[in-house]
Order: sequence, then structure tokens, then C-alpha cells
Amino acid sequence: MIWLAEAGLKRPRLIVGLSTGITVLMLLLAALPSIWPETFAPLPGVKVDTDPENMLSADNPHRVLHRENKEEFALYDQIVLGVVNEQDSAGVFNQKTLANIHALTEFAKTLEGVIAPEILAPSTLDNIEQAGIGTVSFNWLMESPPETEEEALAVRDAMLNLPLMKGSLIDEAGTALLLFIPLEAKNWSHEVSAALLKKIESLETAGEAYHITGLPVANDTFGVQMFIQMGISAPMAMALIFILMWLFFKRLSLIISPMIVAMMSVIVTMATLILTGNTIHIMSSMIPIFIMPIAVLDAVHILSEFYDRYPKYKDKKKTAHEVIKTLWRPMLFTSLTTTAGFGSLALAPIPPVQVFGIFVAMGVMLAWLFTIVFIPAYIVLIPEKSLQNFGYKSETNAHAIGMLARIASLTETKPKLIMGATLVLLAISGYGISRIVINDNPVKWFESTHRIRVA
Repeated sequence: MIWLAEAGLKRPRLIVGLSTGITVLMLLLAALPSIWPETFAPLPGVKVDTDPENMLSADNPHRVLHRENKEEFALYDQIVLGVVNEQDSAGVFNQKTLANIHALTEFAKTLEGVIAPEILAPSTLDNIEQAGIGTVSFNWLMESPPETEEEALAVRDAMLNLPLMKGSLIDEAGTALLLFIPLEAKNWSHEVSAALLKKIESLETAGEAYHITGLPVANDTFGVQMFIQMGISAPMAMALIFILMWLFFKRLSLIISPMIVAMMSVIVTMATLILTGNTIHIMSSMIPIFIMPIAVLDAVHILSEFYDRYPKYKDKKKTAHEVIKTLWRPMLFTSLTTTAGFGSLALAPIPPVQVFGIFVAMGVMLAWLFTIVFIPAYIVLIPEKSLQNFGYKSETNAHAIGMLARIASLTETKPKLIMGATLVLLAISGYGISRIVINDNPVKWFESTHRIRVA
């Protein structure tokens, strides 16, 4: 371990250059696969999967039975488009609203990913009636938009007369109507629902409201929002870590190094995940959030020890050498135990959880390696003048030490109080655990005011 650190101390520019070069290369390979020939096997490109069904392996008995039932009964994943009109006395069965419904149906037929012949809507359903003695009439429920209000009401009466439609495609009051839009694959749901919403915005409504929902829409929307939240949360986590380190060390030139280590660890880990052909699932989208704070830990230990020892040696290289000599063993052990913890998830029977555990474990060890070689090299490259008045001095840290001393005194003088408070907290936590409710309803993933939940 000391030899690795010595490499950074003796060849700082080489180590910094190699670390940066490897990171940039991995980023380019993962982000720009199109620049390489298609035959370049390790570059499958980025594959994103937001389907919770894929939390189980493809050969899972439940998934196999599910696929067999869908094939046997010709079932499809569907988007449900609901139309509600409580303002018109005829509900949705007025001339204008039915014209809009017909237009939406025809538009849905043109969308990529939609199984047009299987759409359930007034203009795609048969109306089978007795036309006389021994005669059956087959007509479309609504072959074209009604030209009069009487024709619109006739469509309502015909649908209410069909038991299979009443309560499934139309409510008894005639104020609501559903369109069922089947999809070739559930991953089309986001694009199709977005196109339908855009089309709805262009319609001249007659007081009706439109709602789009369905399990594929809920799953896909949740997945998309999850990635957006990760895109927001990751920079926020970095910013919080930066602020905390600034409060501790107050040396911008030093605290940048742990941030660089965290970024390099995340980039190389995620690039490796992509280049090995793994899908970025909802679980794997959270890998950066886990790696970043862990990646900073060892660097903070080094900077803290460097802060304590630098005033004694007044020499960057010697101080860094002594710091690594002191810390390499505890840093290695803590990194290994963290790696073992996340690596144990590889034994889970859920593929995305396996990928998550393996690559977080990989990211932790990458962070340790970058810390051991990059941080000492970075410290050596810092100008000596930027470290003036840097380091622990008892007279300037009396207040901080006083606070720590009071806390230490509390643990010495009030052990029973602390243990009692801990037991009370455990009891409260136990009650909280008993209140946990397991809920796999995707509708509950969204706030009560979210459009999908409202729908």
C-alpha cells in the first residue's frame, strides 16, 4: 500500500495524468459508442430499463406463467385514455366530445408501438343487433363522428345496451368513456402517452377532461422520474459534501481532491457497467448516490491526518508519506468490509440488485485505489504557499476542542443516561418498524395530485 502511495509521491504528474486519462477514456467509450464500428463487441451502447417486472429474471416461474397467459389469451399491455364530461347534460355523448374521441382514436392508430387493430373505442367496436326475424345487423358503433346530437345520443344508447361495455368502457350516467390502446411492448408507453397528451392539447374541447393512465404508463413515468431525481440528487450530494469539507478544512485547493476522486470513481464504475452490456435499471441509477459519499471517506481521513501533522513536518511529501503509513491499514479494512457488504447482494435472486451490489462494491474499491495513489500525488502538486497557516494548532482550535471535551465528559459522567436514552430510542424504533406497510401498488408511487394518480 505504501508503495502505491509512493508512486504518487514520486511521479505525481504521471499519476494525475493516468488517473484523469483513464477516466476520460472510459467516459468517451461509454458515452460515445457510435464513434466505434458496430463490430466492436464491448460497446453495446447505453440500455435503460424502467420496467419493475425485470427485477425478476426472465426464467422466473411467475414471469414464465405470466408470458404464457398473455400469449394464450392474446393480452397486451395497454394505455387507458379516460374522457370525462360532467358539464354537458349528455356527458361525453355530445357531438363535439365524440368528434374529439374519434380524432384521438384515429391518431392513436398512426402511432408507432400501438397495435391499431386491437384498439377499443366507439369507432373500432362492433354493434351487433337484431335487424328483423332471422336477421342480424353488424355495424360500427360510431363509424364516423356524429353530425347531430341525436346521433351522439344514439351511440350512448347502443353502448349502454351492450352489457360488456356498460361499466367497462362507459359508465351508466354516460359522463365517462374509456379508450383502451394496446401496445406492442410496454416500453412504448411513455412515447405514446406523450404523443396523445400533445394531441389532446390541440383539440377544441367541449368541457371534457382527459386522463391517461395504465400500468405501463405508471411504470415508465416512475422510471423516467427516477432518473431525473438521480440527476438532481447526485449534484446536490456533491454540493453538500463540498460544503461540509469546506467547513472542516477551509482550503479549496485541498478539498477539490476528494471531489475529483468521487467523480472519477463514479464515472469509471458507471462506464464499466455500460461497457459490460448491463442495463441501467432503477436500482443501478442509484449507484452514483452510494459511491460518492463512500468515495470521499478515505480522502477525508487522509486530509484530516494531513491537517494534524503538517504543522509538525512543514513538508508536503514527508507529511503525506507519514499519513499513508499510518492510515493505509484501517482504510483498506474499512473499504474491504464495505465492499463485502455490497458484494453480498450478488447472492440475491434479483438481477438488478445483483448488478447494484457488484458495481457499488467495485466503485468502493476504485475509490480506495484512487485515494491511495491520486490524493498523495495531488497534495505534492499543490504549491507550498497555499498551505501557509494550514494545520492543527491548539491555540486556534481551543473552542472546537472544548466542544469535543464536553461531549467526552458527558459520555464519562452520564453513561447510564446515554444508555437509557438509547434504549428508549430503540423502543420507539421498534414501534416504528411494526408500523411498516408493504405496498406494491404503482399508483401509490405518485403524489395524490399527480396526473397519473388522478387518472
